[in-house]
Amino acid sequence: MAQRPPVQFDTLLRIRERQEDLCAEALAKARRDVAVTEQDREGIVRMRFAMLQEAGQRAHSAFDAADVRSYYQFERHLARLTDEKDAWLVKLRAVAEARRSELEEAMKRRRIIEKLIERKRGAFVAEARKEEQKMADETAANYAAIARYGHRTAALKAERELRTRSPGTW
Repeated sequence: MAQRPPVQFDTLLRIRERQEDLCAEALAKARRDVAVTEQDREGIVRMRFAMLQEAGQRAHSAFDAADVRSYYQFERHLARLTDEKDAWLVKLRAVAEARRSELEEAMKRRRIIEKLIERKRGAFVAEARKEEQKMADETAANYAAIARYGHRTAALKAERELRTRSPGTW
């Protein structure tokens, strides 16, 4: 009996593809978060540098201790923000790396299912070809038997005719 085409893995393949898509989306979000945080950090560093330059100019031009002190306090605040962004970037990069690993695992699982489907389809095709060859061989054997039977019956008819025509020669 011929097998049915393998369809039981199609749903599993769709699930694995969906999981891979979700992992890819999570990785993209993690990478966007890293990029945004890096941009924020760069903005803080630029602001800190500009603040230091302005504080230096004010210290040389018109020295007001309270004003310069507030600039340097704000600069220290920006330095703390930079450190916090650095720590946050380390965490976000670790998350992005974990998401990349999850994506690689999801891709491996999908490829395994695809290979399994490929093997099942190959086995189905091989079984179908084997069944087709069996039927072709059976048909050829039947035609050969019919041909042999036809020749045998023709030979028996010819022998009977010979017996009926010349009964004494046998």
